[in-house]
Amino acid sequence: MELRTRATYRNLLMRGFAPDEAVNLTAFLAGIAIGETRWTLRQINQLLFLREMNRTGHFTDTGEARPH
Repeated sequence: MELRTRATYRNLLMRGFAPDEAVNLTAFLAGIAIGETRWTLRQINQLLFLREMNRTGHFTDTGEARPH
């Protein structure tokens, strides 16, 4: 299931969460550790993008030389 981060964040704001609380809860719901880290919505989306790229094998070494 894909988490729609922007919609989740806005929904939490409308329910009374402070912006920092809403963004950290959005990160948590996306499976991102929060701890002492303060996330931004942009960072969450970037991390989720990179996770998907990794999951689909875009970072695996195929042994082919690529031009730089």
